Amino acid sequence: MNITLNGKNIKITQYKTLTDFFANLKEENSALQLPKQFAVALNGNFVPREQYDKSSLREGDELELLVPMQGG
Repeated sequence: MNITLNGKNIKITQYKTLTDFFANLKEENSALQLPKQFAVALNGNFVPREQYDKSSLREGDELELLVPMQGG
């Protein structure tokens, strides 16, 4: 299955949920590193962490990992 992760096309195993995706991301794509803290947007919509196990990934989805930034 192909999805877009932070603007880059990647090929992944077909995971049922975001929880499955994040649990297996490092094994499947060793070059990809998850930040310690991040928010998730799936197809432009924010997904709360408590909804990861209810959020399905489908062919062509766009996933963005948003990292908080500090500054003034």
